[in-house]
Amino acid sequence: MGWFWADGPQAKVQSRSLSHPASRDGARSPPPGCPMHKHQKSADAITSSSSSCPVKHGPSASKSASGCPVPHGSSIAERDHKMEWKQECKRESKKELDTQSTFSKLNPLNYMFRDLSQAPAPDQTHALPTSREPSTIPRGDGDGNWEYPSPQQMYNALLRKGYTDTDVTAVESMVSVHNFLNEGAWAEIMDWEKRFAGGLYKGWRMCSHGEQNFDAMAKKYGYEKEVESLSPSLVRFQGRPGDMTPKAAMFQVMGWIYPGAFG
Repeated sequence: MGWFWADGPQAKVQSRSLSHPASRDGARSPPPGCPMHKHQKSADAITSSSSSCPVKHGPSASKSASGCPVPHGSSIAERDHKMEWKQECKRESKKELDTQSTFSKLNPLNYMFRDLSQAPAPDQTHALPTSREPSTIPRGDGDGNWEYPSPQQMYNALLRKGYTDTDVTAVESMVSVHNFLNEGAWAEIMDWEKRFAGGLYKGWRMCSHGEQNFDAMAKKYGYEKEVESLSPSLVRFQGRPGDMTPKAAMFQVMGWIYPGAFG
């Protein structure tokens, strides 16, 4: 019984020491020296550090993250690599041009090279004019009239086709004859188009009284304005030496039937 009364005050003192004094507003807060307060601060630190993102989001971090990971410095090795790459591209493009066919290098409008050289040929002994004469033949693309080649271009074309024995002093006369024949051929085409551009029936009516009465018949049937407004153009120059014209085919057939008259 004596032990009971002796132990009582000690227990009371321990219970008082473990309890925290109340603040003025009635709430209890642990003192700074309390071990439980220390544990609470460490727990709060752990919670705040775990809730924050481990990746840094500062200006320097975002800048480095958005940048390209490959360095783009102007080093000597990099410049050499770029130069080698450009040279390789040039070699490939030149190889592609060399492998193109001759037909693909021609202008589809006149089946001639797009850039006709005016330079004198090797071992050329006579100087040739480089001026080009315009024709009366309208271009098919509407860009003015066609131009005939200069004597120097004509001579270069003859050498390119294998006519190496061409007399260089006769090239100017050859160009004059060439231009004269083209103008005459275009005049024949214009006469044909005037007669038959509107169809065979109209052409037959206008030619029913002969070529000398063509204008009078066109005025009679009301085709005068249609004939005057006719403006054909030439799409391209194309040689067809192996194709027979309708007139030549007709004479050939007549030669088989009447060899004495058309043979």
